Amino acid sequence: MSELNDGPRAHEPTGASEIYGSPDGAGAERGAQERAARGEGRGPETFVSASATSDVHGARPAALGEKTALEAHSAFFDRNHDGIITLGETYEGLRAIGIGRVLSAWFALVINGVLGLPTSRSFVPTLSITLANIHRGKHASDTGVYDKDGRFDPVKFDELFARWDRDRDGALSARELVARTLGDRDFLDVLGFLASAGEWAVLYALAGKGGKLTREQLRRMYDGTLFYELEREKQAARSAGGAPA
Repeated sequence: MSELNDGPRAHEPTGASEIYGSPDGAGAERGAQERAARGEGRGPETFVSASATSDVHGARPAALGEKTALEAHSAFFDRNHDGIITLGETYEGLRAIGIGRVLSAWFALVINGVLGLPTSRSFVPTLSITLANIHRGKHASDTGVYDKDGRFDPVKFDELFARWDRDRDGALSARELVARTLGDRDFLDVLGFLASAGEWAVLYALAGKGGKLTREQLRRMYDGTLFYELEREKQAARSAGGAPA
């Protein structure tokens, strides 16, 4: 949340055997995991957390394929998997993870309004986000866990908890999150600070359990799989006859 999308990747699979390996059960399972991480088949039975795989600086978890962590984080909102996140898709994704209609409409307008032009392949104003260029939308006052190219930096992730997990319980409370937001703010970029504060507030409201965001939850947030998990929970609640989203 990579290079510009102006040419082929260094290595692109050319056939089913190269994508999934040998035509055995293990290869089919890997293929299913990759499709799930891309958001294909969002039901509980196909959800997979890419954070279960190991990675190092600059590497991508296996289930995420060729996407950087920031691309994978954002790809949840690319509902039709065409590489473009429209205003409607952002709204649909926000609704899917449990945000109300009015807030979803407002957030979608702000998100696409801010990220549309920086990620565009041209200088024409747009409200659509180009996924391959999402790293261009990084703002100040963030944690630095995504590097300038949108790759996950495990050193910065560890530093996040080393600096702000004051009680060393492996989770961040509301008080610790406020301290992080204020401590990492860039005084020269008010919009970046407001964006960071808003992102963390929404995440805490959606995923905070027991008044905290755990280390594993945040790892899944950075690789994007937390969004699929939240959508799965909403789907399960509806299936069980819970309150409407």
